[in-house]
Amino acid sequence: MVEILPIHIEVRKSKFDLFESLQGFDYKDNDVLVISSKFVSMSEGVIVTLSKVRVSKKARILAAKCDMDPKMAELVLRESDYILKGVPGFLLAIRNGMIAPNAGIDRSNVPKGYAILYPRDPFGTAEKLRQKFLAELGIRVGIVLADSRLMPTRIGTTGVAIACDGFEPVEDLRGKKDLFGNVLKYTFKAVADGLATMGVAVMGESNESTPAVVVRGAKVTWSDKKFSWKDMAVTPSQDIYLRGVRRA
Repeated sequence: MVEILPIHIEVRKSKFDLFESLQGFDYKDNDVLVISSKFVSMSEGVIVTLSKVRVSKKARILAAKCDMDPKMAELVLRESDYILKGVPGFLLAIRNGMIAPNAGIDRSNVPKGYAILYPRDPFGTAEKLRQKFLAELGIRVGIVLADSRLMPTRIGTTGVAIACDGFEPVEDLRGKKDLFGNVLKYTFKAVADGLATMGVAVMGESNESTPAVVVRGAKVTWSDKKFSWKDMAVTPSQDIYLRGVRRA
């Protein structure tokens, strides 16, 4: 049986110790800890004062085309690997193999006048946190840093893992058979993204003060390997949605 157990934490408005903030919960071996990426960013102080952002000419042009704040356009330029297109209020960007409006930069759940970015080294943070649980508590846990995301053609947000540690983030099902004996040719299971979605569903999107959850009983393949976003993503040229849109 899989359990999803919320961890309620008081609002934080400046840098803090991430490991210490998560204590007080009765963790068990093989728990998977899903943490809001924004909460991690807050712990690291990855917050930008918008009034101090210097806007480039390119950002002003993009902002005018997309009817958005030039300072946000500037931050998206800095944080993105690619910018695919713009729509009113947003730039659709790719960062570290993940597509997101405004490169995941957010102005919700932060003080007015600020924007919060993704953690600078999310996989490094996830690894250090897992090792801290092992060293300090003697407990093996998996770590997922999760953010909310929009799915094409769907209303509302679900979850996505921007980083993970302690288990294989993707399960290759190719070569296995389905219920009717058909051999799977293309199927991969996004394990980390699935866990992120569980976590985001419980964390909420507004004032729940639940920046982390424990998923207990999840079936994962435990691993001490070091992972990166390349273990969880495909290139734009391989992505079925982007390829389909381009052909259309």
